[in-house]
Amino acid sequence: MRKFLSIITVALLLSGRSATASIPATKAQETIAGITAREPVRSSAFGILAVKVNGDTVACFNQRQKLVPASNMKLLSTGLALRIFGPDYRFETSLGYTGEIVDSTLVGDLYIIGGGDPTTGSTADCALPYEKMFDEWVRIVRNAGISRIRGRIIGDPRFFGNADPVSLGWTYEDLGTYYGAGPKGLNFFENKKNFYITPGSTVGAAPNVTPRFPDTPWMKVGISATTGKAKTGNDLYFVNSELSPYGEIRGHFPVDRRGYTLECSNSFGAYTCAYYFYRHLNDSGIKSDGFGDISTLGKVRTDLSAYAEGEEAAAGCDLNVIGGTRSATLAEIVRETNKESDNFYAETLFKLIGKHIMRSAVADSCQKAAENALTSMGLKVKGNCQVFDGSGLSRKNYVNAAFFVAFLKTMTRSTAFGPYLESLPVAGQKGTLEHRFDKVDDGLKERIHAKTGSMNGVRCLSGYIEASDGSPENMIVFSVLVNNSIAGSLTVNKMIDDILTALLEEN
Repeated sequence: MRKFLSIITVALLLSGRSATASIPATKAQETIAGITAREPVRSSAFGILAVKVNGDTVACFNQRQKLVPASNMKLLSTGLALRIFGPDYRFETSLGYTGEIVDSTLVGDLYIIGGGDPTTGSTADCALPYEKMFDEWVRIVRNAGISRIRGRIIGDPRFFGNADPVSLGWTYEDLGTYYGAGPKGLNFFENKKNFYITPGSTVGAAPNVTPRFPDTPWMKVGISATTGKAKTGNDLYFVNSELSPYGEIRGHFPVDRRGYTLECSNSFGAYTCAYYFYRHLNDSGIKSDGFGDISTLGKVRTDLSAYAEGEEAAAGCDLNVIGGTRSATLAEIVRETNKESDNFYAETLFKLIGKHIMRSAVADSCQKAAENALTSMGLKVKGNCQVFDGSGLSRKNYVNAAFFVAFLKTMTRSTAFGPYLESLPVAGQKGTLEHRFDKVDDGLKERIHAKTGSMNGVRCLSGYIEASDGSPENMIVFSVLVNNSIAGSLTVNKMIDDILTALLEEN
């Protein structure tokens, strides 16, 4: 009888109807009942569903409650990307020029034509070091017969059109951080900028700020931050905009804290890429007359302070393309996205889906594209899932545990499931689950493949638990979502880990 009700439950999940009627009589369900009856869950918003691929419901509680999923949104953006483009897809970056080549001299500008590659200049495991990539670009330039450029190196970020690199749903405090950096068609170092911070000599003095990689000599950085009292919090943040080459470090840094690297966003990724390649060309013996990028107004910029000035950039179809390079495979990029919870990579995939399906990478087109792609999988989006971005940084995302389970279950039938499962963090291994489940035996916890999600008041974990007998049909698909909790992250994570441990014992 229980199995019959469980099959009905999963069928109702996939059809979008209520599935609260079937409460499984499992030890995992008893564990959940005990946890939800006490703090911090009792006064929080909480939803969970766990089902086996064969149809049995293992545990459920408020599975229809729509909640903010944080980085669990990456499960959707990476899964959709793999289904749409395939694990072997690669981003392409090309080189093209205007003008003509006369006696080995290019009389015109050399364009770095971005194709959306998020790994350019990145230090991620899947990324080629930028020096090696630039060496290949130099080879392409030489093979075209160019040994001198009487023109500029132009970073071309127009692949995603005029789409805003950041989401309008992100909070102000996130926008200047490295995890709040947004992608464009041409990027560099995931559009980040690092500063090394040490406290000032006295309370009230400005902290010491030393710019680190990448070098951005055009940026002026003001420091309105102050050195705070001992044993106070560090709340430094960086404010900047792509409208002006100016940023400001604000907040407080305690006088008794050791130095650390403050990772911030860089609004001029294409400009930075052009600058670094300009220097690399020069070091390789190929001189040019400068560097720049293209503004959202379609103007060539060599002076960032003159945002609206400059001549019209050459149309992409008018460029003479001489070659290019390709990124790591999508499978490798998705693995980096999920294991390290990389917002920048996730937002790139979100824009790529929008451009592919809706022919536009602006926010509402990407949202509609994701909803259409989810619907095409047979999932009921309306009333169960509101997509606002690809990374989960926005609090305008709302998904219930039932929808995550339905999506994850559907992914098990996809030809891309192997790379998808491999991309997820594994308990006790490198990634966001490396230091979780410390009291669980290695042989057990390595069966957990799941994506974390965390922001202030939000802790989530969704994914798969492989069966002890290796049977795909006995694999557990689960989603645990906690919102509105003011308890510490260790306390909430311990509660979620206890739930997962109980689920482990069910298969």
